[in-house]
Amino acid sequence: MKWTFLIATAITLVSLDTSAANRRPTLEKSPDVLQPQQLRKSLARSAMGPQLASAMVTAAAAPTADEVGDADSFGKNVTWLGLAQTLAVTIQDDCSGSDPTVERCIVQQPAPLATNFNESGLAAMNLPAKATKDLMCFTFTPFIDLSWANFTATQQTASFSAFAVITIDNAVLDDPTLIDPNTGAPFNGSLTVSLSSWHHRQSLDPGQFQDEDSIHTRSCIAGLISKSALTASYGLSDTLATQFFKKPMTIHFGARGSVQMQQFAQYFYGIRLFGD
Repeated sequence: MKWTFLIATAITLVSLDTSAANRRPTLEKSPDVLQPQQLRKSLARSAMGPQLASAMVTAAAAPTADEVGDADSFGKNVTWLGLAQTLAVTIQDDCSGSDPTVERCIVQQPAPLATNFNESGLAAMNLPAKATKDLMCFTFTPFIDLSWANFTATQQTASFSAFAVITIDNAVLDDPTLIDPNTGAPFNGSLTVSLSSWHHRQSLDPGQFQDEDSIHTRSCIAGLISKSALTASYGLSDTLATQFFKKPMTIHFGARGSVQMQQFAQYFYGIRLFGD
């Protein structure tokens, strides 16, 4: 029985070696293998077993925030979420002929006073549950049309400043014990972020007129909202931040700003959202 065991073991070893030898030349001749010498590492790894190899791949594919900045979204595919364009905010002398389905018209203050605006509900987007996993990103394009005019007898400073104001409704934020650190009050079901559009100042001499348009695009960096922002900036636990992205969301788009020494001003924006 002793010799029988040794012979059986030897046969098994030969069988394994023969299998590997038969496999390797076939793979090395494949046009998909650009550097055959690397293949031996793959074969050696397979001998460790599929579970251990899988664990090594998983560990290698999980960098830290220090390494990549946003570890939650690392390696994930982009998911397109939708597109919105706001109603225009129009500032002029007379709003009697304005169409409310196209614009929000505001009667401007007499020069040199500034006209302020803060308009909500200019557009909305409804996202289903689990639309994105850890991140909501954006591509944002404001459209600005200005006609500067100085009808006064002295030099004046013309200025324009605008922000997109974006409110996200989410059921996770309904908990009255959750406090928004930016306001010191409960979230009451939503949080608000803003995106800077354009800021401009210049001098206008008496009787000076000037038309100016601005169309530019800015894109996502930290994102409109992310799992890391919910924990670091809004104080949510990791569990609640994960649940946040599993809930349906309604996104409301508004605008606020100020304009001074204009004869006419108009501001609106388009925004496309995407996630991971």
